[in-house]
Amino acid sequence: MYKKPFGEGPKPSEYMRQLRPELYSDSVPKTEHRLKAEILSHHLDTITERNQMHDFEIFCRKLCERTICPNLRPATGPEGGGDSKADTETIPVADEVGKLQIVVGQANGGRERWAFAFSAMQRWADKVRSDAGGIVATGRGYQKIFFVTSRAARAKDRARVEDELSREHGVPVTILDRAWIIDEVIAKDRRDLAFNYLGIGEETTENELGTEDYSRKQQLADIERELEDPTAFEGMDMHRATEALVAAKLSRSLGMPRTDVDGRFLRAVRLADDGGTRRQKLEARYELLWTAFWWFDDIAAVVAGYDQFEAKVIDDDNAQNLEFLCNLAQLLFNAVFRNGWAPDKTQLDARVARLKARLELLANEAERPNNAIQARTSLLIVRVNEAMLNDADANLSSLWPEFSEIFVKAEGLGEFDASRLVRTVQVFGEIAGKDRGYRDLVDQAADFVAKRTSEGEGALILLTRAKQLAIPEENMEMIRLLGKAARRLSKKEYAQHSIEAMTLLAIAYRSAGLLWAARSALTTAVASLFIEGDESGDVSAKLFPTLMVGAWIAVELKHFPEMLEAIQVARGGLAALPFSDESVKIAYFGERDRRFRDRDRFGGMGVARCRL
Repeated sequence: MYKKPFGEGPKPSEYMRQLRPELYSDSVPKTEHRLKAEILSHHLDTITERNQMHDFEIFCRKLCERTICPNLRPATGPEGGGDSKADTETIPVADEVGKLQIVVGQANGGRERWAFAFSAMQRWADKVRSDAGGIVATGRGYQKIFFVTSRAARAKDRARVEDELSREHGVPVTILDRAWIIDEVIAKDRRDLAFNYLGIGEETTENELGTEDYSRKQQLADIERELEDPTAFEGMDMHRATEALVAAKLSRSLGMPRTDVDGRFLRAVRLADDGGTRRQKLEARYELLWTAFWWFDDIAAVVAGYDQFEAKVIDDDNAQNLEFLCNLAQLLFNAVFRNGWAPDKTQLDARVARLKARLELLANEAERPNNAIQARTSLLIVRVNEAMLNDADANLSSLWPEFSEIFVKAEGLGEFDASRLVRTVQVFGEIAGKDRGYRDLVDQAADFVAKRTSEGEGALILLTRAKQLAIPEENMEMIRLLGKAARRLSKKEYAQHSIEAMTLLAIAYRSAGLLWAARSALTTAVASLFIEGDESGDVSAKLFPTLMVGAWIAVELKHFPEMLEAIQVARGGLAALPFSDESVKIAYFGERDRRFRDRDRFGGMGVARCRL
């Protein structure tokens, strides 16, 4: 059984963002720099007056790295370049590295030796003649010379001096003046270099609106416009209460300040009280506490507000309404499990005792079977939390058969919503370990969902459980689960899940020493990746790690021609991928490795909601 040390978990908002990222803002901070061309021009013209030559040399080197070649050696010595004559020069780069890294500027910068000189002197022509002569006199065999000046040079004079020096020294000389600097910094938006190395301009950080947030913002504006109109909801008080709660949820998902979010939830409570249903009144108050915990890490608000909410719902004979209280009790357990709160501080024992007593009564109402099963589900969730709190492995193991009984009873009850039960069973996989009873429960849940919806949906439960297991300790159980799942995921609608199942199955086979089976499963996964890529026109980021696993399997089978072919295709696929940080991470580490790293960090049982 998994045991999470008390008080070592992440903040509630961090944990929930991992489980349900779609509930949170997808806007990202974006840093922008503001600088006008005339300010930059004046600053460059007065470099020497402020004695900023050293800063100017660093700025020029960084600018040249962006625009000409990235492999420049930093200058050393009291005067930047010291007595090396050149202020900086290129560092030789192997072709294999250069093909990947040198993506801007001029060709051959990785093989040839280039020299760079920077100056802010007024008489720039005399300075470039002096620098070019000194650089060539070193006898280092420079093949190009670049001279960057902060001064304005007429195009006619610049071209004449370039031609003169190139003929005299037999080395191409390129002069880059103030107009070039301004064009590169302003027109091509490299203002960050001027801000960071010359200290001019402004830096601002704003949120770049994500696609989900864009939709939420538009929807929130529409709802707010209607709510401000007194005539918009005449005779529709319940609909008004619903819209007010939707607006509050949108504001929290947009990441608005807490004052704005709490204000909208309090408005939702008022409008629910003014003509809303009992369910709306409870839900508005529940969401206010739920938001305080998962968005603002305010555990104290839940602890303080629990009793008031309990008083409104504890005598309710509808088990669905009591789920609200069950979920709030879950937050109290989480406060103890993850955030180091003492059980006495949360009044956990007394509150849970009252909740269990009420659920027991509803669970034994034979004349209301749907309501009884819902109450029984909530009761078992509470008991699982108690077993975790007390480190009672035996008690936890005894609960899995009781969950199985709920599935049996629910088979004939078409009105019973089993989605919460299924999600809960999946969450418990983080704490169940190798328990045989939980293994049987997962199989039963998968069969139940397959009958209720489709075989594919049932297979996803098996796939989720397989991904919770560790290799190599539980490879045989992974093989069993993934073998059943792969057969049910054969339909086109589940193509991506099928690829994932076959890839994991290959890894499990390989861990168990079944190399031929691993090769077969991986071949199926690779073929499916190419088929999907051909249809969509995109190369999947999973192609590279999948092919590299195939290459290792080929090595173990001593099929070296197949290994070489797999590596060749893998490198070709990687070259076609976008080189974002996330894509490279997925390519080299794989989706599964990242998931296990996240699980180690955010381990343990979560809330009774999970991302399917």
